Amino acid sequence: MNWSHKRSIFLTKICIWLFVAGYLLVLAACPFLVQSFLCYSSSACEEQSILFIITLYACAVPVGIILFHLNQLVSAIGNEDIFTASNIRRLRVISWMCGLTGLFCFFSMPYYLSWGIPGCCMILMCLLIRVIKNVFERAKELKDENDFTI
Repeated sequence: MNWSHKRSIFLTKICIWLFVAGYLLVLAACPFLVQSFLCYSSSACEEQSILFIITLYACAVPVGIILFHLNQLVSAIGNEDIFTASNIRRLRVISWMCGLTGLFCFFSMPYYLSWGIPGCCMILMCLLIRVIKNVFERAKELKDENDFTI
């Protein structure tokens, strides 16, 4: 099977939509999932369930924004619009939302220390996306420079 650019974009879009479906399912089932988790976790007490739900719903907002912009970014790349100002803006928003999610996780560490793990992961993702955004910015500058060269 010949793996092409179009197939890769299509697979990425399918993965994003599957993640969106899981995201919506978790949002709908959040109270039940938290209760189930707390029943099986010896390190978390039941009084903390409201704090878990607040943390998850707080993180859901930036994650939803990330998914929206990620889908827009992949669609633009599929349309051969790669090094554009709108894609740079999308990467900037994705980066900030990763950082905000990481901060929400860090703020939740006083009641459940393990929130630090996804918090660190999200801050690292923020930094990685920032590097990619900077590469896109530089590539756009080079592209614009090249377009003006005769």
